[in-house]
Amino acid sequence: MAGCYGRFMNTATTTQGHYGDAFGRALERARAEFIETPDLTLTVDQAARRWACNPDVCVAVMATLVESRFLVRTKHAFARSK
Repeated sequence: MAGCYGRFMNTATTTQGHYGDAFGRALERARAEFIETPDLTLTVDQAARRWACNPDVCVAVMATLVESRFLVRTKHAFARSK
């Protein structure tokens, strides 16, 4: 994912429309888990395994949460905003 932040952010809108309900469920689950565990840090691959969802959905979820400033993107992963 390094060096492709622009592509990452553009994927969110496309994936939301394509995956619909899966996106909504993953978004709710991600928010809940990051609220329950404020120091949680996950890569997209870790999130996909943890939530048993398509990696493209996880990319869209993370992008949405970054855009809303709920999460921040670190060098290798995503974490809750301070």
